[in-house]
Amino acid sequence: MTGWRIVCDAGGTNLRCARSHGPSQLSDAQVIASEERTGIADVLMSYASRFPDAENLQGAAIAAAGPIEDGCVRLTNRDMVIDRAHVSRALGGKPVALLNDLEAAALALPALKESEMDGLIARANPLNGPRLVINVGTGFGGALLVRTRAGWHAVACEPGHMTLALPASEAANLSDPVSVEDVISGLTLSDKVRRQRLWSFAGKFPSTQVGDLFAVCETDESADSFVLAFSRLLGQVCGDLVLACGAWGGVHLCGSVASAWSRAGGIRAFQGAFESKGPMTSRMQRVDVNLITAKTPVLTGLCQVPL
Repeated sequence: MTGWRIVCDAGGTNLRCARSHGPSQLSDAQVIASEERTGIADVLMSYASRFPDAENLQGAAIAAAGPIEDGCVRLTNRDMVIDRAHVSRALGGKPVALLNDLEAAALALPALKESEMDGLIARANPLNGPRLVINVGTGFGGALLVRTRAGWHAVACEPGHMTLALPASEAANLSDPVSVEDVISGLTLSDKVRRQRLWSFAGKFPSTQVGDLFAVCETDESADSFVLAFSRLLGQVCGDLVLACGAWGGVHLCGSVASAWSRAGGIRAFQGAFESKGPMTSRMQRVDVNLITAKTPVLTGLCQVPL
């Protein structure tokens, strides 16, 4: 029997594990609820023990939401630390790769099928260059994918924590500076009080799910101004990130908020703000914008990582 690895996406709520026998080869996916007292090493060992060929396990590739430092990561939205060396020891000394989750999602781009991507803004003469993945979900994250002589290389970044410049009229109502993630993420959109404070839009729906919020907006004329304002701000931020990172090869959105927003009718407003960059406007008009529709792009990216 051939060797295989565990690939694991460690989120704040769940751990998603699967087997991989090679690039883009995923099977036996399982969602495991995160428990405060359960370490990820125990979860991975328990997952591996389910299979009769557990002795052929070659190692693990793990992605987590947070910056990687000295082989460790503390999850941004959960009090959990993952130590690569500790996990390796628990797996009998087998190699372990530890990546930021958006870094893994970026590495998935070359492996994704055309059917796993929706073109939101397609260009007749698109530019080539680095590609940018932006996750708009519970939080706001990003990573840049660059082609090198050795192959594809992903660089994780933390754009959600950039300070967001608000108009003076809006900033006057807030005591502290706000970040991109404070405004453009599920943390705010799923919270009626935060939505009212930062967007002046409470919304007339009982659910806390962002997808439900945008679904209601589709049939609620009073919500049009919110959708347009959200679309413009998202377009402005994404366009700024393209300029800052030189991501001329395109923007690839993912995450629950991005998916729900894409169906709400704000693409034109997004495009106007995305492209309106002074002398760079004509160049921005050649940058594609796509939505990743693949269910597990992070796991797909982890299949590509050398152990």
